[in-house]
Amino acid sequence: MIPLKKFQNWMKENKKDIFLINRTDEFLNEFISDYDERLKWISNFSGSAGKAIIEQQKAYIFVDGRYTQQINQEVDLDLIKVKHIKNYWLHLLEYKNDNKILALDPLLHSIQEIEKIQKIYINTNIVLNYLENNPIDIIWDDQPSRPKSKVFIHADKYAGEDIHCKIERIQKVLKLKFIDYYLLSSLDSIAWLLNLRGDDIKHTPLFICHIVIPKEGKIELFIDQFKIENIINDLSSHINSHHFEKLDKYLLSINLKKIIGMDELSTVFHFKNILNKKGFIIKYLENPCLMPKAIKNDVEIEGARQANQRDGVSMTKFLFWLKKKIIVKDTNEIQAAEYLLNLRKKNYLFYSSSFDTISAFGKHGALPHYRVSTDSNLFFFTNGIYLVDSGAQYKDGTTDITRTIIIGNPNNEQKDRFTRVLKGHIAIAEAVFAIGTKGSMLDPLARKSLQEINCDYDHGTGHGIGSFLSVHEGP
Repeated sequence: MIPLKKFQNWMKENKKDIFLINRTDEFLNEFISDYDERLKWISNFSGSAGKAIIEQQKAYIFVDGRYTQQINQEVDLDLIKVKHIKNYWLHLLEYKNDNKILALDPLLHSIQEIEKIQKIYINTNIVLNYLENNPIDIIWDDQPSRPKSKVFIHADKYAGEDIHCKIERIQKVLKLKFIDYYLLSSLDSIAWLLNLRGDDIKHTPLFICHIVIPKEGKIELFIDQFKIENIINDLSSHINSHHFEKLDKYLLSINLKKIIGMDELSTVFHFKNILNKKGFIIKYLENPCLMPKAIKNDVEIEGARQANQRDGVSMTKFLFWLKKKIIVKDTNEIQAAEYLLNLRKKNYLFYSSSFDTISAFGKHGALPHYRVSTDSNLFFFTNGIYLVDSGAQYKDGTTDITRTIIIGNPNNEQKDRFTRVLKGHIAIAEAVFAIGTKGSMLDPLARKSLQEINCDYDHGTGHGIGSFLSVHEGP
């Protein structure tokens, strides 16, 4: 049976009128394991961001402009209606006058998101149903297993700061904010704080766990114990380890007079829900690792330089190969991506790709998150544009580089668009701005030349990047 129909049958049998699905996991990651690809299972949409609203007879999926063409190719449009993500909250408002049960998994929605939903439906006949078990996990017959990679130590010579100093910095913040315990679920922040890495998420060296940071003393780590059995002795000075499933019990064992902190943006609603029921005092505090992680130390900055230099040499060799060595009609997107990856693999401290390479020729270059497959694989032809967006994880840094190459000679339209994008790059590079300026304030400079001819792109202009961590790193 089609997964969507199977799920809608479950909804009818269990008297659920509406069900919300986010493309994420219980850590609110952008990059998730195959186990957590619930939105893909129910819709066949494989993009990295999206939401769905499922009714007993209808279904809607919401994505941004990066996926406009992709989603129309992947999703059965007779079963699922595609909408822009900006219309998601407007759609939820349409149910305000209904008398229905709206169900969701509180492990897959942030505190902030659920509180917004609660405000929409306050004083209405909509009943919010927080499920203890995700029904997709029950009816998804061949769901992949949870990731089981081993955790390994990220050496101080690459991290630039030892675990003791990092913990001390964060605990100082908690004391200043009068927080006794802080629940942290953001996997990249945990990896940064503990100077540990893993392989639970493809292309991103993270491991599945939660931690509780007390205002003094050791970190409480909740993780499958086999993941750390090889390094447990190295961690014992700074960490108490517990089984992954014991977190709820631990939180509920804390003295009711103690204040528990969490980030409403990056913590799932489940934890607030169980603590509220017992009367705990919860204080919202932005993830205290967020800014220290984003502001790279001298060792991380030098590592980024070195990683990008090595990566740049590989890209230069790749561009030479494209321009001088290939037989155009015998070269395709998959071959090009593999050639570039093999160049990178020879580099010092190479660990893995940092995301699935976007190797896009011709019409595929217009798809910001295109992923080549054996079915979509295009062969090159003369006077076509090839876009390659790729990167690598090195132990001293993470890279992400995009290049747009003409195979042959460009026409006037191609020259014009390329030049306008280049003008946007130059405008950003030359911008002089005050401390406190946000990226959103500079963003119009990148678009100005394109907008002069009524062109634009429906996604952000840039992003931060981790240090042997996430290729997309906020803020």
